Amino acid sequence: MKTHLHALYERQLKNWDGGASKRAWADYFFNKLNLETTLKCHGGCVNCLQWCKAGRYLLSGSDDKNVCLWEPLEHKLLARIPSHHGENIFSVKFVNKEKQVISGAGDGEVRHLDIASTSVLSAWRCHRHRVKRCCTLEDDDNLVISSSEDGTARQFDIREGHTCSSTDSGCSNTLIRLANCSIKSINSNPMRTHLLCVGASDDIARVYDRRYLSLTHAGGSNSTGELYRYLPGHLAYPTVDEQEEENRFYTGPSITWCTFDPTGNFLLCNMGGEQIYLYDVKDGEKVVNLEIMSSEAVEDQQTISSTQTDEFDTKTAAIKEEGNRHYNVSDFQRAVTAYSKCLALYPNSVVLLNNRAQAYLKRGWKGDHYAALRDSIIALSLDPNNEKAHFRQIQSLHAMKYNKLAKTKLKKFQNKFSRNPATDPALKTLWDNVSSAIENGQKDPQSRTDILDCVDYTGRYTGHCNCKTDIKEANFFGPDQEYIMAGSDDKHFFFWDRHTSQVLKVYKGDHSLVNCVQPNPHLPVIATSGLEKVVKLWSPQSHIPDLGEDAPREPLMNDDEMSLWEIVMKNQAMMDSREPFPTFAMIQNAMLGMLDPDSFQNSCNPS
Repeated sequence: MKTHLHALYERQLKNWDGGASKRAWADYFFNKLNLETTLKCHGGCVNCLQWCKAGRYLLSGSDDKNVCLWEPLEHKLLARIPSHHGENIFSVKFVNKEKQVISGAGDGEVRHLDIASTSVLSAWRCHRHRVKRCCTLEDDDNLVISSSEDGTARQFDIREGHTCSSTDSGCSNTLIRLANCSIKSINSNPMRTHLLCVGASDDIARVYDRRYLSLTHAGGSNSTGELYRYLPGHLAYPTVDEQEEENRFYTGPSITWCTFDPTGNFLLCNMGGEQIYLYDVKDGEKVVNLEIMSSEAVEDQQTISSTQTDEFDTKTAAIKEEGNRHYNVSDFQRAVTAYSKCLALYPNSVVLLNNRAQAYLKRGWKGDHYAALRDSIIALSLDPNNEKAHFRQIQSLHAMKYNKLAKTKLKKFQNKFSRNPATDPALKTLWDNVSSAIENGQKDPQSRTDILDCVDYTGRYTGHCNCKTDIKEANFFGPDQEYIMAGSDDKHFFFWDRHTSQVLKVYKGDHSLVNCVQPNPHLPVIATSGLEKVVKLWSPQSHIPDLGEDAPREPLMNDDEMSLWEIVMKNQAMMDSREPFPTFAMIQNAMLGMLDPDSFQNSCNPS
């Protein structure tokens, strides 16, 4: 008997090329998504999931050191493969035309497993610390690249086999080596498979060209293939307090997951202790250079030609007014969302850019002050003489604690627009705040030396929390990849509109936290996992399925708007507190040999 999901699979593959089918795909998904089934087999947390290319089979790896092969369309377990790893499995991949599996684990080993015989074909012990992720190439699933907390990415060809070296220099299969960093994530570009994205225990995402990399031993230097670097601009300018805290213990944000979209043109990164960021791989704007800005004067310029206008269509005007109402009652999160929705339709509106910048400044979440600065810079590129945009820029610089530059620009602003602090309360307040900060010895941030030519983000997604584990994913979703999804520390998984950054839906996916969110490549179906010992399968349902003992004790979906915003605000408060992150940093440092690993306990909470 075919399941509901099996019938949907066959129908979807027949119609997949039709535009109407793609539109129905998204509408049906968000209106009807529910828990399809719970797949049970593992005896520990499920840390990794992987669909096959056709979307019919699913792999899962767990703390129980087993790899399970599922046919989710039939709700069926096909094989349970003992990996004989010594520690938790963190990565599983299909190889050799999906007849075999690669696994990477906390024991530092990469293992080659056979599905039919459920046996171990090879065990490679090249890495010195935990293996966090492995990847294959879209056009060659015999080539495997593993990444580890020892700071290396290593390449294996399963057709040739590999014998580990017994010499002190180690194996000569090191493709990438990072100094003083552990590599947390690695993925290949689906369209240009010579490109690899790497996420590490620092905050910079890197893209390498394999064609310019040579295989070396672990002690060798191999950085010639690095093409691009990506960094959220506000992290380029840590405040003095943040710098002192990092020197004391806190290591700063860490990239827990990075992946390309199906076109290969965009890169998505989930950052521990921070937000989720989208980057344009080739054509992204560079991080704002405040050193250059400090030498720029506020000159008298003519307004340049642009398509910006204060005239909006009726629907957009109503959303803008909704944003104004939220702002006026100090609901800055909803105000930011409303203005962002309008800017998706009117990206060159100086009014909307100024409004959102002010809402960002008031909301004050991680990265908001820099986001406000970016909006003011865009507004000034559209209208160089816009008084409000200049004022927002100075407010942003002060919020970022760049007070000397703010004061310089304040003087020029006052002269340019004939504003007098004695008769202008807003200007006087800003003057007083900036001057007080300087008089009290508050130092301007010092730009980091490692940000040269870093590309800034094009999208930023907030509302979840990623502080407790370093294996949280984020992925593209939808027929045109128009949604972003990720798990969270608050037991939910989230969906965002890719273009407006609006939180669309939140679902309960685990009793504790959700790490893995993997979309089926052809169906509106998602597999999730977290600290529970199960894999959960989600699909559109025409009726609520009878889940028996697996029925949830609370609603799966947060449809109530107030509940959704409460979840978002609570998560941001947790992220701002940084309380879970020092433990996360301790675990990282222990794996790098910087701390005694026995000084903490690691339960079923994969890090």
